[in-house]
Amino acid sequence: MTRSSYIRTRGFTLMEVLVALVVISIGLIGIAAMQASAIASTHSSQTESLAAIEARSIADAMQANPGYWLTPPVSSFTVSAPASGSSIGTVSDTTLASQNTNCYTTACTAPQLAGFDLQRWGYQLNTQVPGATAHFTCQIASPSICTITVHWSQKATAALNSGTLSNATPTSMSYTLVNQF
Repeated sequence: MTRSSYIRTRGFTLMEVLVALVVISIGLIGIAAMQASAIASTHSSQTESLAAIEARSIADAMQANPGYWLTPPVSSFTVSAPASGSSIGTVSDTTLASQNTNCYTTACTAPQLAGFDLQRWGYQLNTQVPGATAHFTCQIASPSICTITVHWSQKATAALNSGTLSNATPTSMSYTLVNQF
């Protein structure tokens, strides 16, 4: 091997290392962007799962109290976050909201139990999905059907591949569960 071919080979190897570093750097930046996007998507999925679990929870409580829910006197109402300092959720139906018997320690009638369940559930919903509200629409028929729709807001990712949170107004989300008796 001559001296001139030796010099060219040594310089060519250095160039290969630099190109490899650039390619690896671009790959690592891509992996970091995918990781950020995955984390944002995981948070969104977690919130939706919690809303679904909470909706199923109140649906089960409604199934356990057919004495009230098979013929509810009101067909539509809303459950929202508790008032500041309160441990019970706010129910828009005055009959259900006025039920203040603690059904853990006292035997309750069907309407008392329904109000108790909804008020406690409103607090739990707000604990799991802050700022969420739920709208209930019940149709008395054979079979009776109650639709539970949970609404909440959350920040969405700006773009699927960017992985950054948007500074824009939060996105309105909802989950609907149809409960048949």
